[in-house]
Amino acid sequence: MVTFILVCKLLLLDVGVAARACFGAWGDTVLLNPHQDLGMLEDMLKDPSRPLDNIYVVVLCSTQHTLALFKQVRARGLESTTVHWFVLASSHDLRISLPHLLREGAQVTVFTKEAAGVFKMDVSRVSSQGQVTLEDGGWWRDGRTKTTVPQPHLLPDLLHQYSNFWGRRLRVSANNNWPFLGLKLLQEESGEAAPISGIDISILDALTSTLNFTYQLVVPPDRAWGGPQPDGTVTGLIGMVARHEANLAICEITITDQRETVVDFTAPYWLESLTLVSRAPRQRDRSLAVFWPFTALVWSLIGVATVVMGPVLWVLVWAQTGEGTDTPPPPRPSLQQLTFNMFRSLVVQENLLVSQDWPLRFVFITWYFFCYNIYGTLTAVLAIPTFEKPVDGLTDLPLAAVDGFAVGTLKDSSTEFLFRGADSGIYHEVWQLFHPVHSLLPDPELGFDKVLKDKFVLINSELNAEIRATVRGRHRYHFGRDTFYPHGYGIACTTGAPFRLSFEKMLAWITEAGLINFWAEQEIQKVSGQTATEGGGGGVAAAGDDAEGTGPGSLTLEHLQAAFLLLVCGALVAGVVFLMEVLTEAATTRICPSLTTPSPPMSSASGRLW
Repeated sequence: MVTFILVCKLLLLDVGVAARACFGAWGDTVLLNPHQDLGMLEDMLKDPSRPLDNIYVVVLCSTQHTLALFKQVRARGLESTTVHWFVLASSHDLRISLPHLLREGAQVTVFTKEAAGVFKMDVSRVSSQGQVTLEDGGWWRDGRTKTTVPQPHLLPDLLHQYSNFWGRRLRVSANNNWPFLGLKLLQEESGEAAPISGIDISILDALTSTLNFTYQLVVPPDRAWGGPQPDGTVTGLIGMVARHEANLAICEITITDQRETVVDFTAPYWLESLTLVSRAPRQRDRSLAVFWPFTALVWSLIGVATVVMGPVLWVLVWAQTGEGTDTPPPPRPSLQQLTFNMFRSLVVQENLLVSQDWPLRFVFITWYFFCYNIYGTLTAVLAIPTFEKPVDGLTDLPLAAVDGFAVGTLKDSSTEFLFRGADSGIYHEVWQLFHPVHSLLPDPELGFDKVLKDKFVLINSELNAEIRATVRGRHRYHFGRDTFYPHGYGIACTTGAPFRLSFEKMLAWITEAGLINFWAEQEIQKVSGQTATEGGGGGVAAAGDDAEGTGPGSLTLEHLQAAFLLLVCGALVAGVVFLMEVLTEAATTRICPSLTTPSPPMSSASGRLW
């Protein structure tokens, strides 16, 4: 769809001719008075339903009104590759004054009348020094003038025009963010820096070698990625580009709706998700490890089953009368003997009862299998290392906060904007866990150090987190199993930057060739080689960690300390009871000596079992 905007005085006679010409081109036509603001044009450019519409603005005004019009264009940031300005100059002075108001991205063609039906064309261009000028664009003759001179192209071919920058120097805003972009700060005041290595450095080098330009890295004063703020300011890397302090920004910059209101992004060249980084779960305290394999309910059922099996056997033994046999029935064991015998089987001790009756044998067999199953499960579970509950997803963060964990991410990053702007749902719940000061970090390095020192969960991008963790020792960190918020990284360009199309074309070739993945693997290999030389990335295995590939180890005193603790407690209780008996007997002897006279021993005929 094509839209024509005529900016002129409504009394001009040429307005009707221009309006009929626009209508004949099957385009929407809008008339604007030169005193009106360009709010409508701004709304059209920001309308997401018509991002690719071409807008042709024809300016038929005096020099004063034309200059005032382009002051609005500069103030509102209305430069765009889809907006083309055709200005009919009323004097030659406009060709001198207008370039000072233009910025790169304003596609302007100035027509100066030299004779009847003959106009000199001047087209806006950007020099190799980055200055906007009006260069000779040829001559234009209307249809009533006979000429053999070919008509020039009114609309420039931006892809062809920016296929060669002719050695132009671009300012690139970036932060020190290896593995994507590692740099060395040269001057603190100006923020100038020198590139070291990284994925984005490789991308810039590929663009410079193909498009013939150089670049100077500039670090923003706040060291943030930034974006539009509630007070109307724009911070960080995005702010430098939005204020035209830099031509572009590249540094693992996430494409978001809020940022696209102040800068133009290329198509994404890298896609990934966010992950949760926390310290590797430590082994749990094993002081009560002997009770871990079963829940309280299972332990209760085991105790009830042990107690109940004695009466069950006693009933079966009592029912065996021995009738129909010549031999007298064997002596029946007591309820106490039967119950204690079942307990002996539970702890894998010898069975003291022998029975010739098959009902009792079946009860014993099933009970033995039950005991072996319980004992085997208990031993197997105790031999497996148990660790703290890890943080694997966003839903685990509220529970981790109850255990004393804090949550954080990079300050003025797209991740902060994601959680801050959530009104409901899990993102809103997680944002409530953020501390207004300690959760927002200026540097990802601080976040990874904080994870190891404190109870802290860092929300970061996958590749960045993986490589930084490898440097410090991958085994010291835990990455959540559930990733979230898939997003893409792009190059942030100034509003209406005409070179964005050439950048997108080159990025498409680089991505399709697999070079970005190749460069990412190179950065990982650099880290792998360094950590192999330094011995595992400088990480030290936590005490009690199992070596890789060794599997479960033998049971140690640490596993069974609760059992020995129970034994010691039982001995202490027995000692206390014995002491109480001694004291009680001594007191009774002093009060009533006759009660302490020993009684004659019980004969064996009484049949009592001790």
